Amino acid sequence: MAYSTALSQGISILLYIHALSEENCYNYLSTKLISEQLNIPVPTTVKVIRNLNNAKLTMAKEGAKGGILLAQPLSEITLLDVFLAVEPGKDLFKVHTHVTLQGKDVDDVKQKIIHHLDGAEIAMQNYLKDIRLTDLFHEERKG
Repeated sequence: MAYSTALSQGISILLYIHALSEENCYNYLSTKLISEQLNIPVPTTVKVIRNLNNAKLTMAKEGAKGGILLAQPLSEITLLDVFLAVEPGKDLFKVHTHVTLQGKDVDDVKQKIIHHLDGAEIAMQNYLKDIRLTDLFHEERKG
């Protein structure tokens, strides 16, 4: 699989910002604080937050009282939003298509592989778009 830990890190960062904003009426949180509290290296935290900012899930403010703030309510952010923010333009599956074998049968198999893997990626995205970050707090346990 081609994905990094950026998705879970992005989710953690958004949940942490939300929790501190709600509980302590914090305004902007520093990248350093977020990095320390979530045990994510500072360069990684900066990269993930940059992607969250680019996707307009968070907003940054420069200066002494600057930092990061949610740009929209947690209830409006889906797991797909976070995924698309932190993994921009990446395909779920990397397909090996450079084979020396040639012919119609080989081409058909390649196309079927690509078709089915694309279907799996679409199914994953459809699943993620139905889960809001607030659902992570309110899901009922089954069994």
